[in-house]
Amino acid sequence: MDLFEAMRTQRSVKSFKPDPVSDQDIATILSAATWAPNGTNAQPWEFIVIRDADIKKSVADIYRAGLQFLLDHPRRQGWREPDERTFFRTMMSKSHHLREHLEESPVLIVVAMNEHRDNLPRYGVLKAIHPEAAYASIMPGVQNMMLAARSLGLGTCLTTALNILEEDAKVALDMPEHTRIIALIPLGYPTEDFKPVTRIPAEEFTHLDRWRVHAERLS
Repeated sequence: MDLFEAMRTQRSVKSFKPDPVSDQDIATILSAATWAPNGTNAQPWEFIVIRDADIKKSVADIYRAGLQFLLDHPRRQGWREPDERTFFRTMMSKSHHLREHLEESPVLIVVAMNEHRDNLPRYGVLKAIHPEAAYASIMPGVQNMMLAARSLGLGTCLTTALNILEEDAKVALDMPEHTRIIALIPLGYPTEDFKPVTRIPAEEFTHLDRWRVHAERLS
């Protein structure tokens, strides 16, 4: 399918049919991830493909516990003000189905970073900043995965709640110390048709040459 159409209709899918995803489609999606640009060609990504029902349930339980932590512990002072509290609760309610049925996704893919494959420390980059650069090298691969899935008629949802209780998740998945969890991607055939995403127009975020010099429209 057309790349721009895939991007325009790549909505977060939170409800999946029980139909299995083929090994070939999973391999295609992961290959697409490895074609992504990444700093120093370190290719620091790792992918854990989860189809075992018991392991999916364990991961889903940790995911739910992480979301509950967000609900129970304010992330910054003042979030309990009425407007912000309402916004946060609304955001959480939209993900209710996925939260309660995550383990029913045909496939869960944990995207991780292998710190032993991060080239930046070898080049003398300050340890304080290299993790962020490594994360930036992995996220283009995540987008490639999701676009490849969309082209195959498969839905995905970018989630990061598993990171909240990362150590618990790493134990459940037997992950070594030198790895970090970046994202959890449920994968499967959506129960609803793909639809265009809803976004604020790009010109509202676009600055020309300097901050706050906005373009009405770039053509």
